[in-house]
Amino acid sequence: MKLRYRALRFTHRASRITFHVSRFTLLSAICLLLSACAMPGDAAPVIKIGVIAPFEGAGRPLGYAVLPGIKAAVEEANASGDLDRYRVLVVAFNDDLDAATAAAQAQALALDADVLGVVGAWSVETAAAARPILAEAGLPALVTGWSPVPPNGQKWDDTTLAQAATRVHNDAHTLLDALAADIRAHGEPTRAGVAAALRSR
Repeated sequence: MKLRYRALRFTHRASRITFHVSRFTLLSAICLLLSACAMPGDAAPVIKIGVIAPFEGAGRPLGYAVLPGIKAAVEEANASGDLDRYRVLVVAFNDDLDAATAAAQAQALALDADVLGVVGAWSVETAAAARPILAEAGLPALVTGWSPVPPNGQKWDDTTLAQAATRVHNDAHTLLDALAADIRAHGEPTRAGVAAALRSR
């Protein structure tokens, strides 16, 4: 009787082991199938658009007034199909409305090969600092240097912020249209191609 009981227990354990092995095999097969369906080569290649603006300090209201317009333009471009298989990502760099910081951020953007265009900087001083660095790197940029900065301690005027938001939205669309034109013409976008498309507008 004891032998029969032990045999039954062994058979029960064996069936449990078989079940666990089978379940593990099934899960492994599912994982392999899912990974095969999501190979890295299937992911949309990413293009970056850089933004140089103040996101801290006295210029913070300006930075957060212009950033939504750029993001909205990029979302529209990504959804439009005009960029073919590419997707655009916004990378925003804070310059604190400081010329030296703007120059450093322009250099950082210039060193990132995935960045194919830049919008900003926004004050006369930061734009003057960033522009030659971006130009030397062959990086297409719509550098405005336009927004009047209020004196220390004074608030930003709502009208000025609204104008900046409208302008940056239009500038972003101009840059994205040039990017789309380069993709249509050459298949793979480059800084030189985007710059040429901007010049032809």
